[in-house]
Amino acid sequence: MSLLQKGMAPDTGQIVWVVLGDDYSPIQPIQQYLNNLINLERSPNTIHSYAQYLKFYWDYLQDQQLDWRNVSIYDLSEYIH
Repeated sequence: MSLLQKGMAPDTGQIVWVVLGDDYSPIQPIQQYLNNLINLERSPNTIHSYAQYLKFYWDYLQDQQLDWRNVSIYDLSEYIH
């Protein structure tokens, strides 16, 4: 199971959200997306919402033993249901 962690960027003091994997390191594809949202100056609440939903999706992928790079339309529909 992944973990959603709130933190503060040391250089800006801005609130950041990180989704951590089983090894407590950031899940890189999720973190890259969240960093992109930060660079686009999205609201902290928006970034938090995206982080939560990406965490839920990542947990689903792990439970189903799916690789995020090879998800099919069927897999996505199963997740939505």
